[in-house]
Amino acid sequence: MNARPAWWVAPVNTVLRPTVGSRSRDPGRAFEAAERAAADRSGLPWPADREYLSETRFLSDAWLSVPGITPLGRLSVQSEVQRRLETRLRLLHLFDARPEVADQVVDRPVFITGLPRTGTTFAHGLLAQHSRTRAPALWEMLHPVPPSGREGERVLGTRERLAEARSSIRFLNAMAPGWQAIHPMHPLEPEECVFLLPHSLAHHVRIPVPEYRAWWEGRDATPDYEFLKAALQAMQYQRSGPRRWVLKSPLHLGALDALLKVFPDATVVLTDRDPVRATASWGSLVEAGMSLHLSRVDPHWIGAEWLEIWSRCMARARRVRAASAPGTFVDLPYDELTADPVGVAERVWTGLGEKFDDLSRRRTTEYTRRDRRPSPHRYTIDRYGLTPERVRAAFAG
Repeated sequence: MNARPAWWVAPVNTVLRPTVGSRSRDPGRAFEAAERAAADRSGLPWPADREYLSETRFLSDAWLSVPGITPLGRLSVQSEVQRRLETRLRLLHLFDARPEVADQVVDRPVFITGLPRTGTTFAHGLLAQHSRTRAPALWEMLHPVPPSGREGERVLGTRERLAEARSSIRFLNAMAPGWQAIHPMHPLEPEECVFLLPHSLAHHVRIPVPEYRAWWEGRDATPDYEFLKAALQAMQYQRSGPRRWVLKSPLHLGALDALLKVFPDATVVLTDRDPVRATASWGSLVEAGMSLHLSRVDPHWIGAEWLEIWSRCMARARRVRAASAPGTFVDLPYDELTADPVGVAERVWTGLGEKFDDLSRRRTTEYTRRDRRPSPHRYTIDRYGLTPERVRAAFAG
C-alpha cells in the first residue's frame, strides 16, 4: 500500500483521544453540533428539511459509532457532515430566494463511469478539455452555491473557497504522503461529483458502515441526482460559460437508473480494464482511506466487501444499459484510452455531435503531456485475500 499515514498521525491521535473522544461519544449530539455549525457558518436559518436531515444524521451516526474510529477520523467525518449540511442549507435558500436558478438547463451532460481504477480519472480530465464543455473543479464542489442575497448570509468569496480547498489538500497530503500516487487531487482540477451527491457508497470508503451500505442499496437514489442537478444549476447560475458538463465517478455504476431518470439526455461513457488490476488498485485506495480514519484496517475484509459491491454494481449497470435507448452508452476501453488519448477524445466528441476544434485539440494534447503522478502506485491482489480467478468469476457475464 502506498499511502500509509504519516509518522505524526498516531501520536496526534493519542494526544487528542481524551478530548475528542469524550466530546464525541454521543453521535446524536455530534450531528446536532454540525447542524448548528452549518447555520452559524452560513448565517442562514434551517427551513423544514426533515428527510434530508434524517438521512444525513443516519450516515453521521453510522460513521461515529464504528469501533476503532480515531480522533482524527472523528474530526474528519464531522467536518464532512458539516460541509454537506452547509451546502444543503445554502442551496435551499438560493432556490427559494432566486427561483430563476431552477430554469438553468443542464444540457446533455456526459457521465464517465466504470469499475474504479479503469482510467475514469484520466478520461474525465481528457474529455473536459473540450472548448464547449465544463467539468466541476474540486474547489467548486466543496462550496458550489452562490449567495442567495438573504439578510445575514455569510458570503464565501472565490478566494476564500480556493484557500479552503488548498488547505484541505495540503492536510490530506501531510496525513498520507503517498495519496497523490493513488488518486491525484488538485483544487483546480476536475474531481468526482460524489462530492456533491448526498449519498453514495463513497461514504463506505472512509469508514466501513455496513448498515449504511444496506440502506443505500435498498433505496431509490433519484433524490441524490436531483440534488446533483440543483448543484450544477447553482454553479451555472454563478458562472456563465458552457453548459455541457463532463462528470465522473465509478460509483455511478450502481445508480445509473436514477441518473438517467434525472438526466434523460445524458451520455454515459463506460471505461473498461482488466478487473483483476482494477480490483487490486481499488483495494489499495480503500485501505489508504480507511487507514486515515481507523486504528485497524483489515485488507481481506476490503477485498471481499468491495468485490461483492462492484460485481453487483456492474450487473445492475448491464441491466440499465440493456433497457436504455441506443447511443446512451459509449464504450471506452483502457488500452485504447492510453494508446491514443487524443484520438479517443476526438472520436467521443464527434460521436456526441461536438466539433473537435483546434482549441480542443490543443488543450487535449497538452493535457496528455502532463506528468500527474509523483511516484508509481503499487498493489497486489493477494493482499486483499483474492485471486485472479475469483475476481474474474465475479464479473463474468
